[in-house]
Amino acid sequence: MQKTLLTKLSIIVGLCIIFSIGLTMIGSIIYERQNYAASVIKEITQQHVNPQEVITPFIAIPTTVTPACQSDATDTLNVKRKCEPSYSKTETIFATQTQAAQTLKVNTDTYKRGIYSATSYDGQLTFDQSYTFVESLENLDQIGTTIDNDADSVGTSPNADNTPLAKTITHWNKAKLIIPVSDLRGVATLPTVTINQKSIAANYPQIPMIENLNYVEVDIPKDVLDQLINPTSQQNKDSLIATNSADINLDKSVLSSQLSSPKDNQALNIVIDLPLAGISNLTTVPTGQNFTLSMHSNWQTPNFIGKALPNTKSITAKGFDASWQNQYLTVANNQYLSQCLSVSNHQCTVISESTLNIDSHSYNPDSLEASRGLTTDSAAVAGSNQSVLLNSFGVSFASPNDVYLQTERAIKYALLLILVSFGTFFLFEVLKSSRIHPIQYLLVGCALFVFYVLLLPLAEQIAFWQAYMVAASACVGLIGWYSYYVFGGFKRALVFTATLAGLYAAFFGILSTEDLNLLLGAIFCFVILACVMVMTRKLDWYKVT
Repeated sequence: MQKTLLTKLSIIVGLCIIFSIGLTMIGSIIYERQNYAASVIKEITQQHVNPQEVITPFIAIPTTVTPACQSDATDTLNVKRKCEPSYSKTETIFATQTQAAQTLKVNTDTYKRGIYSATSYDGQLTFDQSYTFVESLENLDQIGTTIDNDADSVGTSPNADNTPLAKTITHWNKAKLIIPVSDLRGVATLPTVTINQKSIAANYPQIPMIENLNYVEVDIPKDVLDQLINPTSQQNKDSLIATNSADINLDKSVLSSQLSSPKDNQALNIVIDLPLAGISNLTTVPTGQNFTLSMHSNWQTPNFIGKALPNTKSITAKGFDASWQNQYLTVANNQYLSQCLSVSNHQCTVISESTLNIDSHSYNPDSLEASRGLTTDSAAVAGSNQSVLLNSFGVSFASPNDVYLQTERAIKYALLLILVSFGTFFLFEVLKSSRIHPIQYLLVGCALFVFYVLLLPLAEQIAFWQAYMVAASACVGLIGWYSYYVFGGFKRALVFTATLAGLYAAFFGILSTEDLNLLLGAIFCFVILACVMVMTRKLDWYKVT
């Protein structure tokens, strides 16, 4: 008798091992379908538009620097001078205050490939900026002092030994308002730009001032340049702004001295309305001094990503509202961006893009391998190409019905479900003296196994909870009908069917609680074990026939 019982237990354990191997095979199928879905979404981004990263607009001014000649005098009567060639760089002026607003409409029907679809968004971005030029020019001097080793000797007059000093030529007439967008395919129409309540046309750069960065630019009008430079005399004004083709060659120290007090506190107001479309997520790089971002969307399941969470957020059934303000990240981006653009001959690259993260099926802007920030000494990095990845934050429009993740989580409890079902069969056999053949155990186990085979393809077509209900109802109905003939009675079959249906319902409840699934799973295992121990507490296993 004991030998028969041990044999039956050995068969049950063997069947559990076989089904666990089968579940592993289903897991590999889930992984394969998961990767295929990710590859389809990646193909959609290559053909249409990528996830977007938008850098807060700023003013860029090209400059030409002529280094000072270095004396190599071994003989005072014959002085040799070593003169380095001139090089170009870009100076930046950031807004003193920026209020950014993003209104996005999100849907999953725009880009589809069969049963797969990419979560896309389409909306309007508005940047309301103000620039105070006295502070901007002071910052421009500070940037030059930080990056250019010869900034302290900027000038045009020679030394006592007739050695020319370093000279910085600032091409003010070529100053541009830069609006960087990582994928310009998502900008259906050029943005509308208003400078001091005057509409200015934006355009694509013919000769990019900043290499390896996608952006649209706006020419700064002459009257704004006049306000920016602010000469003190008509003679200087005529010489500063003569023609569009003539460069304005002034030292920054001269510019600072020419600022007159009546216009020092005047602010330049810029409003940018940017239509933008993208896929999966949108991140924003804050720059300037005072930056605030507010976002409104109709998406109910946002996943906030990047280097900072929103300061305030509200998520309802109609969508969400969130706002960000992080002074540290903004100041850090100012330093990284200005230092990178000030590297000689544009040997530093600003990285602005988002990449696909296969593991989480979302676009992760922080998965790029790049350094965050450069050293303040540009000479140390001028000899090689450098890259800088700016700090950003934003939102990922995560799918509320990730069927692969939910199916994978369901399979983790599959072995427990099969084991409990076999255990219930075994208890009926022991307690009610029912004779159940190992083939009948095998058939019931196959029915439980088919549940997971049905769950994945159904979940790809309909909602996960619907797929779970259909697959569970089919398997419970089949096993319930079969158990009527196995147990030879309606009452026992009804008890077993109700127990199995309760197991499926309990597991779905565990899967639905993402934060408590491990705790609920542990409690469930404890309850099952307690029930078995209570039911068999008076059973004499030595007399079991």
